[in-house]
Amino acid sequence: MEDNDIRKIRKVLSYKGRDDLADLIRYSKSTLDESSTYGSRLYSRLSTFTIFSPPSKQKNIEKLSEDDKSEIFNAVLLVYPLGDNEPEIKHVEYLPDFDSEEENVVEVKELERISFEFIHQQIKKCNNKIAEKDFDGAVTNARSLIESVSLFIVENIKKEKVEYDGNLIKLYKQVALLLKMSPGDYEDSNLKQILSGVFSIINGVSSLRNDYSDAHGLAPSKTSYKIDERHAILTINLSKTISEYLFLSYEKTLT
Repeated sequence: MEDNDIRKIRKVLSYKGRDDLADLIRYSKSTLDESSTYGSRLYSRLSTFTIFSPPSKQKNIEKLSEDDKSEIFNAVLLVYPLGDNEPEIKHVEYLPDFDSEEENVVEVKELERISFEFIHQQIKKCNNKIAEKDFDGAVTNARSLIESVSLFIVENIKKEKVEYDGNLIKLYKQVALLLKMSPGDYEDSNLKQILSGVFSIINGVSSLRNDYSDAHGLAPSKTSYKIDERHAILTINLSKTISEYLFLSYEKTLT
């Protein structure tokens, strides 16, 4: 079960666009140590917030810049706002959790394979290809990102290796079924329309890459058309949004 304060802090970090930091403290635990010394508000107590992380995560936390640590500190303050007769957090400490169960450490290592950081790294690669005017390659990478996230989700929920045949539509339908994201799972017409739109986008990304990108070479009937920059950028942004949506939905099944 996720530590309640860590869960709130991660939500704040994600809202502020720091999914990388939110991902880094996943599976961490926390304690709030209140001293008997009064702070700047009426009966507020000077306190220290400590984040305990698995050793595999702690190594990366220790490498964080002061700016990144400030982001986490400010997120903690939003969870524990300063007030009368409340803890006044002045410091956040980061310590390794050597008591974490071995199976949890293994789970953390496995989940590091696909994370928000991974998604952002892949999008960065896509953007680099855009900068290099390799629009076909950017589309290929964008589809590969959705494939990787989808395969990860299916394999981790079903606890078995998936033999992927390259059919992204079929793969996404498995994900939608496992995460209860099919249009038929909801009564609200607006949600139905949005989720139907996701299916359409997946179909479009799959077809665009199959027909035009460098994954399979140019189809004979398509040789007069090259993906232009605006369509490649649109494909990348849609792939990022869908990949983050899928990963967030998967994370929700873990809580």
